[in-house]
Amino acid sequence: MGRDAYVHISKKYSKKSVEELLILMGYKKYQQVFFMEDNRDYKYLSGIKVWLCEENDKEYIWRVRTQMFATSYDIFEQNNTIRNLKKYCCAWFVSDMGKNRYFDEIPLVKGAESGCYLALQKLDSNFKLLCHSLSKYPEDNKGEKSMLEIGGFPTPSIFNANVYSSFLCSLIEEYFKSTFIALLKYSDKKEKILNVKFSPYDIKDISEGIKIVEEVFAGTLSFQNLEKIVSNFRSLDSKLDIGKPIKEPYNKRKKNLYLQINDIFERRHGMIHRMDFDYDYNSAMLNNDIKDVKIALKRIYSYICQQYGWDEEKVFI
Repeated sequence: MGRDAYVHISKKYSKKSVEELLILMGYKKYQQVFFMEDNRDYKYLSGIKVWLCEENDKEYIWRVRTQMFATSYDIFEQNNTIRNLKKYCCAWFVSDMGKNRYFDEIPLVKGAESGCYLALQKLDSNFKLLCHSLSKYPEDNKGEKSMLEIGGFPTPSIFNANVYSSFLCSLIEEYFKSTFIALLKYSDKKEKILNVKFSPYDIKDISEGIKIVEEVFAGTLSFQNLEKIVSNFRSLDSKLDIGKPIKEPYNKRKKNLYLQINDIFERRHGMIHRMDFDYDYNSAMLNNDIKDVKIALKRIYSYICQQYGWDEEKVFI
């Protein structure tokens, strides 16, 4: 799913001239597809793609696409690309909005506000991959259940749940780390916080543009323990308590989302470091944890927006 526009250009404008125009607009070519992307200020979610999708005796048809969950800059640049092709190549186009109709634009958002949104939205495909992979394994049959009852071995459902829960932990860790980096990058305290020594390897990565300074610093911190995670964010802003929104009551349960995520981390640590399987944990329970983690991360994102007075974007995960 995405936003698509098909730009019709007469063959009096060569394919090469259109490609040169795209490059002048800032696009880079990879094989037969042109990409516009810039991650410096968290402008784009996936960027804009342009490629020649069809031709006939009279015209070339170029496809200009963004993802369905595009950012304000994605949509702005998509419209700008279509507009320039129309203007300089005497073209006409058909978008999802209609003939010669541009996509509706929204206020442009970048910086920490956009970075905190992208930290969560970018996890969507990974959550889908996890759920899809888990769905490939049905519940234990009678014979498989005997593995635990007779031999004391984890059943496929228990094994899969314990193993896949480590990937769920990775998604949680990635969210907190990416959000921390976005806030640190634009923090008034950045100069003080980054007053540390980096290893020669880190300096090399920074110098070559492989990593940014904030990313390297975040790599020295732990994001696998909620108490430490809360402390990391408090170092950015003493008033920022990201544990608060997930300590609130949830569905009348005795265990709140904070404690539930802690349990997920502990289960992962036990399996990774000690090969200690939780025999009471199965695929159905992991599926419930995945749903609850999504709710927890959305709550935290909402809380951060409230703290900084940002407009909360709709998150699709």
